[in-house]
Amino acid sequence: MDRNRRENKIVPFALPWHVIQEVDLVRLIGDHHRRAALCVHAEVMADDLPRRPDAKTLTAFLAALDERVIQTETDDWSFWGAMQVHGRDDALVTTVLDHIRARRASDVASAREVIAALDAGADIAPDMLGYILRGFFTHCLRSIDFEQLAVLAMAGHRMTPDARALLTDALAEGVAA
Repeated sequence: MDRNRRENKIVPFALPWHVIQEVDLVRLIGDHHRRAALCVHAEVMADDLPRRPDAKTLTAFLAALDERVIQTETDDWSFWGAMQVHGRDDALVTTVLDHIRARRASDVASAREVIAALDAGADIAPDMLGYILRGFFTHCLRSIDFEQLAVLAMAGHRMTPDARALLTDALAEGVAA
């Protein structure tokens, strides 16, 4: 229910109601799975140091890093807009969305640092490279968890049971990883 301030009357069902279904989350969860797989790859590379990956593996990793982290910063934000309660200014939602933007920008900066460190001409100590890789994948995984928890907080009771199950499974996978 919403309150009509001019007339000070309660207006039932004045705002559009958006139910969050499983299909609404599939793209986001798929993106998270791809980013998490990239993080696992970065962790394996860090664990294998001082041995560096071969050129083919490195090229594929850097291309995936660009595609899944750097290019996604400018993705369409309509999904996050759907999480908002329509027609209302909500300080919590605004703050959460600001956090998501900041975390994504930080992930992009970290990915660029990884790319620079893995550049064929870069002469960087294995310990420093390991530090950079671990910083990237740790922060990226935390960003994924934050986004999933943000969906849970913003969608709340508007989620269907299937959507909630999909999100819960994704969160559980993050804990198990």
